Amino acid sequence: MRLLFFILSILMVQIGLSNNVSPKKPLPHLVLKNFPPPTSSYDLLLEKIDSDRRSLKKQNVSLDSCRRYFLKMFEYEVFPHWVGTTWDYNGYTNRPGEGKMIACGYFVSTPLKHMGFNWNRFKLAQMYSKNIVETLCTDMVKYTDKNEMIQKLESREEHLYIVGLDNHVGMLLKSKGKVWFVHSNYINIKGPDKELAAHSEALSYSASYYVGTFSTNENMKKWLNGTLYTTE
Repeated sequence: MRLLFFILSILMVQIGLSNNVSPKKPLPHLVLKNFPPPTSSYDLLLEKIDSDRRSLKKQNVSLDSCRRYFLKMFEYEVFPHWVGTTWDYNGYTNRPGEGKMIACGYFVSTPLKHMGFNWNRFKLAQMYSKNIVETLCTDMVKYTDKNEMIQKLESREEHLYIVGLDNHVGMLLKSKGKVWFVHSNYINIKGPDKELAAHSEALSYSASYYVGTFSTNENMKKWLNGTLYTTE
């Protein structure tokens, strides 16, 4: 009987393999499917961005070129370093990485400040989500339908937007024709995340969406000059 059971088990495995059925196992590489892993230390990266920012200003590079540089560095260099940091309602770490915790407001205020924007990251992060958008953007628009908001952004040029939800805040990134929700994801305390806005569960849990364009010419000038934002 034991021999028969063993033979039947072997046959079941072979049948499964022949039909491309494999055991469900975690696939670690999928964690970074929407963004590449960091290629340098965070400190060296920030030093490079600071040096490049000063060089862009000195050479009087066009604002469009400055924006493209900023968006590329944010999406592909700065953001990946924050993956693995845990969400926590009271998290305010100034350093990314495992064992660190970051709330949604601080994830808006901290990485962008590290890139050279001049503001008090504590005061900005502690504002209500709508007030954060009003402080950083001059063209805030309110939406009550997530799909309408996404469709509107899909028709626009590539930009980084700030979005205030009823009980959450994050960034919407228009990149390569897609709209991504970049935020410290409280669902399963995942932390910094980049997910398609249309598929984001956290983005769906809101009746209102306050959206403002962050990477405007005005803000690019402030970035180049280190202009202080008022967060009182």
